Amino acid sequence: MNLDAENRVVLNVGGIRHETYKATLKKIPATRLSRLTEALANYDPVLNEYFFDRHPGVFAQILNYYRSGKLHYPTDVCGPLFEEELEFWGLDSNQVEPCCWMTYTQHRDTKETLAVLDQLDLDTEKPSDEEIALKFGMEEEFKAGTLSCWQKIKPKMWALFDEPYSSTPAKIGFSSARNLTAMEIHFQIYEWHNTMTESKTRKWVRSSRSN
Repeated sequence: MNLDAENRVVLNVGGIRHETYKATLKKIPATRLSRLTEALANYDPVLNEYFFDRHPGVFAQILNYYRSGKLHYPTDVCGPLFEEELEFWGLDSNQVEPCCWMTYTQHRDTKETLAVLDQLDLDTEKPSDEEIALKFGMEEEFKAGTLSCWQKIKPKMWALFDEPYSSTPAKIGFSSARNLTAMEIHFQIYEWHNTMTESKTRKWVRSSRSN
């Protein structure tokens, strides 16, 4: 019996077959893949493989996590789907690498921001159409029913940019702007860290050469 072949395991995830070592799957204990046994219902003794009807693209990153110890977020899937897959495989989302963290958590921030704005929307009494017309100096046209297209659109355009809780598009726009600002700060810190690392490396090289 080939000892190497004996230690291998085949995982069929969503129709894509992956082959790895049992020892690799033991690197992260207390997870679904670390507890594989042939007694499981999803083990096929004929094909000698385990079948999981899960997202194959996400699993490629998950298996790489077992191999490298680094969990990266696949940018071609949404955050909730990635969270769902991590939960199925028994993995902690807090282990996502720093380089992927901002992208991964963006959907969380958006969801939290929208929840806050929704609550503000519930707590804030919306002005009537007449009050809006009065605010924009269009009371006479409103009462006469002669508002032009622009006069009807103007309050909505103003609310979109000035009142982030006034409508769903306004909420999304506000949330996106907030996330972009956070990402910009993150990238500036990342660039600064890289610059400092390169500077220290150059100093170490010069010091080594002088010695």
